[in-house]
Amino acid sequence: MNKRKLNVSGYRGVWGETLNDEIVSQYTRAFVKFTKEDAKKENPSILIGRDGRENGPVIREIVMRELMNLGVQVVDGDILPTPTVLFSVRKHKYDGAIIITASHNPIEYNGLKFVNKEALFTIEEEVEKINKYYEEEEGIATKNNAGSKISDIPNFIKEHVDQICENINLEAIRNKKFRVLADMINASACVIDPYLFEKMGIELVPVNNTPNGKFGHRPEPLRENLLDIEELVKKSNVDVGFVHDPDADRLVIVNEKGVIVSEECSISLAIENVISKNKGKNIVLNLSTSRRGEDIAKKYGSKCYRTKIGEGFVVEGILAHDAIIGGEGNGGIIYPTINTARDSFVGLALILELMAERDKKISELLEEIPEYSIKKEKWPIGDNLNEMYLKLKSGFKDAKSDEQDGLRLDFPDSSWIHLRPSNTEPIIKLFGEAKTKEEIEALFKETHTLLA
Repeated sequence: MNKRKLNVSGYRGVWGETLNDEIVSQYTRAFVKFTKEDAKKENPSILIGRDGRENGPVIREIVMRELMNLGVQVVDGDILPTPTVLFSVRKHKYDGAIIITASHNPIEYNGLKFVNKEALFTIEEEVEKINKYYEEEEGIATKNNAGSKISDIPNFIKEHVDQICENINLEAIRNKKFRVLADMINASACVIDPYLFEKMGIELVPVNNTPNGKFGHRPEPLRENLLDIEELVKKSNVDVGFVHDPDADRLVIVNEKGVIVSEECSISLAIENVISKNKGKNIVLNLSTSRRGEDIAKKYGSKCYRTKIGEGFVVEGILAHDAIIGGEGNGGIIYPTINTARDSFVGLALILELMAERDKKISELLEEIPEYSIKKEKWPIGDNLNEMYLKLKSGFKDAKSDEQDGLRLDFPDSSWIHLRPSNTEPIIKLFGEAKTKEEIEALFKETHTLLA
């Protein structure tokens, strides 16, 4: 019996080891059972998309086999970015979706993410139900109920791009005649970027633009994995560079000087663009995201709400607080006017719009964004987390605590730390931020001392 469980970030494992035919089949059957109940239909429609990994076609065939045998109307999108899948479920009112992706995990991984009939990732109570059905499905053979494969597939790519272009200042962007480098990491962004940049009148310098899953570098869009991209931007004489992760829901910026910008700045620049035009509107960020966005919101008379980590929780918060924009500091931008999902294509369009309308380079725009130093650490799971939380609360008595997801402590000087278990890896994460590098290093040192 597989000991791993689906969570709000999906299920991820190494193909052939912690992810295999049996696990894929069992989770597909469990999701179909959930979807039939959720949609109240015996023959629900389910869209399949994948991020381009080399083992994706094999997993896709397993998923399709189970769906067909269970009487599902199968919509085969093949390679589709994760945000495109969510957008398409909403637009076409499909009853759900299965995305075959391991997001930013290493190349040997793959996984499954499930989307409900509201075009939202399954939330905690839904995940619990799917896990329950998964356990019930162990060892059960699928009965052949003869589903159908829908042949009249819409042009999902065009629809997604058109929605973006209808909601940005396309004329301003086209007039600037930008030259932009885009690293598509040989994954799902390859199927959208060329069309999107053409529509925006931008000269595209494509990098890693064959969707064969052979990643051009380690897939998590962190600076240490992108040093070759920095060099390419320096040599290419472009106005800006953009880097996608494999399923294209995260965005990292390379400025015109060829310097990787912190992934925390992607959401900050998007917020600056949107909130400056919508003063007083709410924003939503997760607990581990930089204060930059919160400060920008305050500047324009807007309120910032914080949520648990995970796209689904941020989207829940956006809907609950009628927020105009939100996201996560890992480069995940959610602009519900276009798409209620983290969407790297929406993110880059908003950033290009900001550059065009203000006639400024990325480095100039960042000079206007509040400056903080953020630090992120990962530790193997070992110690008792609850004991760690108690030690920190006891040691930092002047801090305001938020315990909706692990423990976040906010200090009077605007610094903060956040300790929590990861949703996607067997690790503990410690994030923190202060006004200077020296201040955050000192705060982390004190944190380590308290936890020793």
